[in-house]
Amino acid sequence: MHSVFLHRNNTRRRGAVLIFTVVTIFVLIGFASLTLDVGALYGVRGELQNAADAAALSGASMLTSDAMVKVRMNSSESFGEVSSTIFARAYDVGFRHTSFGASGTVLASSDVVPGWINLASSTSTINTGGSASQFNAVHVLARRSHASANGPVQFFFASSFGKDEGEVSASATAAYDDRVSGYDTDAGGSPFLPFSIRLTEYNAQVAAGSDIYDYDSSTDNVSSGSDDIPEVNLYPSGVGPGNFGALAINHNGNVPSMRDDIEDGVSPEDWEEEIGTSELTFYDDSGNTTNYSVSGNTGLSATLASSIETLIGDVAAFAVHDQVSGNGSNLVYRIVGVRFGRVMGVRLTGNSKGLWIQPVSYAGSGVIVASSAPSSGGVAGRIFLVR
Repeated sequence: MHSVFLHRNNTRRRGAVLIFTVVTIFVLIGFASLTLDVGALYGVRGELQNAADAAALSGASMLTSDAMVKVRMNSSESFGEVSSTIFARAYDVGFRHTSFGASGTVLASSDVVPGWINLASSTSTINTGGSASQFNAVHVLARRSHASANGPVQFFFASSFGKDEGEVSASATAAYDDRVSGYDTDAGGSPFLPFSIRLTEYNAQVAAGSDIYDYDSSTDNVSSGSDDIPEVNLYPSGVGPGNFGALAINHNGNVPSMRDDIEDGVSPEDWEEEIGTSELTFYDDSGNTTNYSVSGNTGLSATLASSIETLIGDVAAFAVHDQVSGNGSNLVYRIVGVRFGRVMGVRLTGNSKGLWIQPVSYAGSGVIVASSAPSSGGVAGRIFLVR
């Protein structure tokens, strides 16, 4: 009897252990399945983050366009063209990114928001109020949800527990940081032309200059006409006796040297020899202004017009100054900043001489931005992911 009792008891124990084991295995499989689906959800979020980052950067690139230059010059200018192109660029890049089987990440118009953020604040959210001329950022939300065209993420295993799908999103904000502190001439950016214009004169011409040239970005063609962006007559300008705004950087202003400076840009080596550095800095780390003394050229030979003509349609850098001293071959400019423009036309003979450039918002290589520098008003900057 005793052995029979023990046998039955062991049988019951083995049965209980078997049931416990089966239940435990089922629970472990369930948790493993949930882990796989949750892991997939996190993976999708990473894919959406990549889409949002790329879309925000692409959309923000429109903040340096000629259309945005018009908006900054005239606060009553319609922001419609800029806004629609921001969305088109963001949508196109977003759709190139897949997420968990989806052919592309679809962005709704409400997912792409241009506006203004305070670059000095790490927690600043995008503000869509105020004048569009102040807009400096684009915020993008990429979603896999019922409310988006992408739909939610379908689970493989969690459906056994009544959970068929999940929602996930990612966001990014890209900004055009125009707090320009300097320009590195050795960074492979736009060539630096050997010209300077007084800062006050430059600002006056930007605000109310003539508009005699038209630039067609689709064909990269410059023609006579109007495109609602005033040109600046960079040379000759009223500087001082015997000098009209040309710079002789590390040479005596002879024609061959000026031709090289115009066609190739002033070399970093010549900047180094002239002012001691090839990296122009106009605001130090404390926000104090700095400047450079640069030699002037007494004139520009009419034969150099053909060299300038090869640059028409191209964007180049040039200097702005606030003071001049001396005269003729001894004239020295106090350079206080850099500006960028598209070369539109040149005439170096007759009574209406000119080297006309069209102001642009430049975000190419060489621009140095720093929190210690003030806003340049969209003159130049760099596009970054800030959120």
